[in-house]
Amino acid sequence: MRLQLKLFRISKKMTQGEFADKIGVNRANYSMIEKGKRNGTIVFWNKLKETFNIPEDQMWSLMKNEEE
Repeated sequence: MRLQLKLFRISKKMTQGEFADKIGVNRANYSMIEKGKRNGTIVFWNKLKETFNIPEDQMWSLMKNEEE
C-alpha cells in the first residue's frame, strides 16, 4: 500500500474519484496505484507533482510502496 499517497489525498479532503479527476486519471487506475497493486507511470507522477506543486523530496515519499 502506498500509505503516504493515501494520506496525501486525505489531507486534501478528496475522495479517490475527486483526486483522480483533479490529476486527470481514471479512478480505478488511481485506486490500484494507491493500493500498491499497480505502479504509476512517469506521466501519472508528473501530473500529480505539477497539479499539487509537490517538492521533489516529498514526491519520493509518495512514490514509495510501503510493502516493498
